[in-house]
Amino acid sequence: MWEKLSTLLTKNNLLQKRYLFSVQLGHCQHLQVTNSRILTPHTKKWLSLLSNYRFSKFCQSSKLQVQPFNAISTSERLGNASLDRFLRDEKMDPEAYKKNLFKRRPVSAVLKKSIKVRRPPDLVRHYSTSVDKEVDNKPATSDRISTSPKNVLHNVFAVVAQQLNNRELKLQPSYNIIKEKNKIVSWCCTYNPKWPEPMKFVSTGKTKQEASHKAAHAALLWLKKLEKITPDGHPVMIDKREVLDINRRSLPTVTLDQNTTNHLKNVAEIYNNEFVPLLQENLDNKTKPAFEINEIQSLSDVNGNLRQKVFPVSKYLAKEKVNLPISEYKEQFIHLLRENQIIIVKGEPGCGKSTRIPQYVLESWATEGLSKGEPCRIAVTQPRRIAAMSLADRVSDERDERCGHIVGYQIRLKSNFNPNTGRILYCTTGILLKHLQSDVNLSNFTHVILDEAHERDVNTDLLLNLLRNAITKNNNLKLIVMSATVDIDLFKNYLNDAPTMHIPGFTYPVKSHFLDDINLDLGKTRKICENNESPNVMHEDVAKIIKHVHDTKDEGAILCFLPGWEDIVKVQKLIPMRGDLAVLCLHSRLQDSDQRKIFSRTPPGVRKVILSTNIAETSVTIDDVVYVVDTGIHKENRFDNAKGVTCIDNYWISQSSMTQRRGRAGRVRPGESFHLYTKSKYDSFSPFTDPEILKTSLTKIVLNSKVYSNNMDALEFMSQLPSPPEKNTTRRAVRELKDLQLLDENENLTSLGRVLANFQLEPKLAKVLVNAVVFKCVTPVVDIVTIFSSNTELFSTSLVDKDTIKQIKTKGSKHSDHLAMMRLFEAWLQLMEERDASAAERYCYDAKLVHHKLVTLNKLRDIHFDYLHNGLHDSLPIADNFSDNDELVKAILFSGVGTLLRHRNFDIVKGRCKKSNVFLTSYNHKASITSESVNFKKTAFPSNFLVYFNEIQSNIRRITLVRECSVIAPIAVLLFSDKPLVTKEVETNDKVLLSLKDTKIEIQCSKEEAEHIIKCKEAIDSAYSYFIFQMTEGGECNSRINAIWDKILNHINSILEKHSIK
Repeated sequence: MWEKLSTLLTKNNLLQKRYLFSVQLGHCQHLQVTNSRILTPHTKKWLSLLSNYRFSKFCQSSKLQVQPFNAISTSERLGNASLDRFLRDEKMDPEAYKKNLFKRRPVSAVLKKSIKVRRPPDLVRHYSTSVDKEVDNKPATSDRISTSPKNVLHNVFAVVAQQLNNRELKLQPSYNIIKEKNKIVSWCCTYNPKWPEPMKFVSTGKTKQEASHKAAHAALLWLKKLEKITPDGHPVMIDKREVLDINRRSLPTVTLDQNTTNHLKNVAEIYNNEFVPLLQENLDNKTKPAFEINEIQSLSDVNGNLRQKVFPVSKYLAKEKVNLPISEYKEQFIHLLRENQIIIVKGEPGCGKSTRIPQYVLESWATEGLSKGEPCRIAVTQPRRIAAMSLADRVSDERDERCGHIVGYQIRLKSNFNPNTGRILYCTTGILLKHLQSDVNLSNFTHVILDEAHERDVNTDLLLNLLRNAITKNNNLKLIVMSATVDIDLFKNYLNDAPTMHIPGFTYPVKSHFLDDINLDLGKTRKICENNESPNVMHEDVAKIIKHVHDTKDEGAILCFLPGWEDIVKVQKLIPMRGDLAVLCLHSRLQDSDQRKIFSRTPPGVRKVILSTNIAETSVTIDDVVYVVDTGIHKENRFDNAKGVTCIDNYWISQSSMTQRRGRAGRVRPGESFHLYTKSKYDSFSPFTDPEILKTSLTKIVLNSKVYSNNMDALEFMSQLPSPPEKNTTRRAVRELKDLQLLDENENLTSLGRVLANFQLEPKLAKVLVNAVVFKCVTPVVDIVTIFSSNTELFSTSLVDKDTIKQIKTKGSKHSDHLAMMRLFEAWLQLMEERDASAAERYCYDAKLVHHKLVTLNKLRDIHFDYLHNGLHDSLPIADNFSDNDELVKAILFSGVGTLLRHRNFDIVKGRCKKSNVFLTSYNHKASITSESVNFKKTAFPSNFLVYFNEIQSNIRRITLVRECSVIAPIAVLLFSDKPLVTKEVETNDKVLLSLKDTKIEIQCSKEEAEHIIKCKEAIDSAYSYFIFQMTEGGECNSRINAIWDKILNHINSILEKHSIK
């Protein structure tokens, strides 16, 4: 064989001139050759056989090296008998032949492989033979239907057979050989599919592969035309009409008994026959201004309405027990303060700006303004509660004073500040915004120090805008903006070219070690730095770094920055429990007493390790930290305007954040920082942290801006911020506020909007509270809103034992997280009202609740009751007539938030209907209920609808998560939605679909039932609008109208009790 082939090729003088010999083979011996001058028909058989060998003998004789390739085996084309005859004729050893065969390729593969013969570079040429010139010349395509039709077709029918549980539907082609004069002329391939209907496809080709290719392609085009396959070749078991039919069959149905129907009719009749006529008799709408609600404690007017107690000058002088870098700049700062209304201070971490600048301001007033009778009260804002408290304590201690006397703090629900003697108030940014909301000129303060401005949280940006406006109207007000890594150019431009001063470096130098410099096996972390995906913490590598520092470095505390609580817990578990290590955790959700443990000193020989989120990045100064371990990652919520949902994910920090983290070291001696990212990765970080206002929902911000700016256009107000958000995000917020009836069509505050702007709650939850008053079901609703708005984890084991939490909650309610938590809270309240504190603490221990957090929650509950008592007119009493009706409680929740999960027990994936537990959010995103919910892993529900407050999309887990939800009856959804009801005819004559306008919520019922439901809802909505007007603007209390409303409420109560979810 080899001699014959060699002779044939040598005659054409080819081997001497070519480097690459490429062959594309079919399923038979007969080949179509692209260059007949090179290979004559006489060589086709030999070439076909040649394609299956390693050419070992040929290589030995020609001294050439040949690289292997795969091909269809000869036995597959010739049959075993033909192969045996061929081997005998060629005097070849069958065993040697088998050894030299290559691995078989899949039948469906397009055969195009190269035999690479190594020759000198000057003897390189390319030749090819091909089964199909057209296919060979076509560009590569991703269309599997065109390139691999046989594979696709067989896969389609394998899936169909499995789904329909019918093995006979599997597809097998049949082949026939067409001969002329005992020579094979062509092949014929036949497919007989039996799905979706019997059909026959016959195609011919010069090769077996060509024939099957054509037949399979024709069958796929037929399926595609019938819309029975997707564009990428997956079977569509159900078409669009069937999908609609399945969805329709799965729709919930409301069936009303005669009593319910009578109650619905009575509501409409009472409203039309009694409520409306009485309203017409009382058209004189006497309006009263809505009361302002102010959570902040009353501060005396510093301009003299209430005089503060004055001490000798020495009492107000700065106390500097330790010399800090800022001490050398004291006189320069006081001079700038004297000459300017706005100052920007850029002070490196550790320079002392947060503790000394407020004292310098106070001393400047004491030496120059006190004798003149000038007022002084200084507000120092901090982005976090713990920073405000710890700085107030620190400065008071430095001044040898009791905290609250001259220097104090105020955070939400907690204050230690005497307004008669206090001069320096450390407070959160939210507290100062409350002052501005009630007094846009901020006349109760003479100086505002905006600390940590680089963090660019929403409140900081709002304060910058409002304070910039306030100082133009209040000449006595001065503003100092401070940060370690502030964007000087941005702030100078925004604050009218205000003067700046720079206070240099750390108290002690800090040496930085990037990943390139750390000689440890941290391969996983290195890979994270190399890709551009969302970063993740390699917990084992973090533990290695901490162990390395502990084993090789001198004494000194280690501060490790991690993205979130789960990371803290995982790293904590990886650190061995040793007598010479004390591991502490710092997280914003920990109680204050636990957070303050980080400031305590450890015994000699014991190293303190603090695992913290970025809460320790600014303001919090831990004196004994010498070493910082920085993962370079933080967890961040970002609002996706297109999806209308908040997404949580890990992100790389900015370069300014890295500077802040590194600056936590070296407070008592030279320090070191270990960064788990390379220097090149650091260079790719953003220079400064992105402003939070670019990453958050603007609904509450726009509502508050209307109060701050006296109804300024939302886009115009946002354009005045240091970093204006996207216009579409602002427009979305405006639309949502209009839907909630908090803004009118002209984008002005409605009376309800003006009242709810004073509630320190998201607008939807604030509306829930007001609705509870209208429907006389106040206490349970206030309790639920308080619990779920506090953003506080009430369970002590929430991160480690969610199953137990679920079991505890289930005792309160089997289908509602909201009711379950309400009952746990109210049981604790009952014990506290009985003044049995020890029993309350025992109850918390048994229920895995945190006692002190419930105490804080109770204070917040009182504030929410104050909103209702002081913020609304007494048009309706704050009553609990129907608070025992659980379905009414859930209906009121839904009336405000308007968010529902829709449950179904099937899903349609790639054209196939599968049994699946699916939840869809209000934005039609697939959601998952988290494991601490009482509804976790349930597959059957008494209703298809579940009301929930918040959803968050976890990009880390790639799913939308809902933590709390409550099953709610369909009739409650229809009657309490803030959307109008729309009817839609269905094929069944006596049925209609009732849907909530602009949503995918649909419920089936009879035409007569739909008519009664719509009339009842219209009556409820109209009466509701009347009471909202009176409580927020009109102020009239009509006992006769209220009595009629009570009759209506009794009927509503009966309807919901009948359909209550048990």
